[in-house]
Amino acid sequence: MDQLQATGFVIWLTGMAGAGKTTLATHLGKRFSAAGRPAEVIDGDSANEILTRGLGVSKEDRDTAVRRIGAVSRMLVRHGAVVVVASLSPLREARDAVRKDVRRFVEVFVDAPMETLLARDSEGMYRKALAHELTNVAGIDDPFEPPTRPELVVRTDQEKPDSALGRLFQKLVDMKYVNPAEFALLTGGLRPKRPGAKAPKAAPVAAKEAKQPAAAKVAPRAAPKTTARPSAKAPAKKAPAKKAPAKKAPAKPARAVKGRRG
Repeated sequence: MDQLQATGFVIWLTGMAGAGKTTLATHLGKRFSAAGRPAEVIDGDSANEILTRGLGVSKEDRDTAVRRIGAVSRMLVRHGAVVVVASLSPLREARDAVRKDVRRFVEVFVDAPMETLLARDSEGMYRKALAHELTNVAGIDDPFEPPTRPELVVRTDQEKPDSALGRLFQKLVDMKYVNPAEFALLTGGLRPKRPGAKAPKAAPVAAKEAKQPAAAKVAPRAAPKTTARPSAKAPAKKAPAKKAPAKKAPAKPARAVKGRRG
C-alpha cells in the first residue's frame, strides 16, 4: 500500500469559471491513461458531479465541496492513482487543507483576464453579475483567492493546452512524481530537461560578459597601431619631394639657347 501511495498524486486545477480548468483536466486524464497510469478526473464545476451536487455558493457549501473532493482524492492516491481535479475552489484555506491532507499535491492556477472570461461566458453569468442581476459569483461579488505559491501558473489566453501540459509534465519530473520514461510517453517521445541543467550554462555566459570590458580595453590598444601605420607611410609620401629634380627647371633655359641660335 505504501508503494502505491508513493506513485499516486493530485493535480489540483483552480481558477475562475471559464478559465479553462475542465479543458486541461480532460487532456491530462487522456494523456495519463494513454501512458498507462491509472488516472481519475474529478470536475467539481460540473453539474453532474455527485460530490458537489446539492451544494450552493455559500462559503460553507464551497468549503464542503472542496473537503469532499479532497477526501476522495486522498483515497485514490492511496491506491496509486493520479487524480486530476478541476475545481473553482475559490478559498485558499480550503485548498491548503487538502494539500496538507494529501501531501503529494500539485496546485495549478489556471488564469485568464476578465476580457477572456467574458468572451467565453456563454451563459452570461459574468455579465449578469457585473450588472448586479446575479449574486455570489466568485471573482465578482464573492472572493476568489488565487494561490500564493502554486506549482504552476497557466495563462490560457496566452498559452495553448499542449504547451501548458508540457510545462506541467516537466514540473512533475522535477518533483519526482513522474520519471523520464513516463515523461516520454506523456509528451510523445520528448525528453525532460534535467533539473539545474540551465544553471551551469548560464555561468560561462556570465563569465564571457565579465570578460567583455577587458576585450574592450584591448580594442583601444590596437588603435595606436593603426595610427602608427599612417605615420610610417608619411615618409613614403615624401617621395614626391624627390620629384623636384625631375622638374629640371634648368632644362627650359636649354631651349633658350635655341633662341640664341635664331
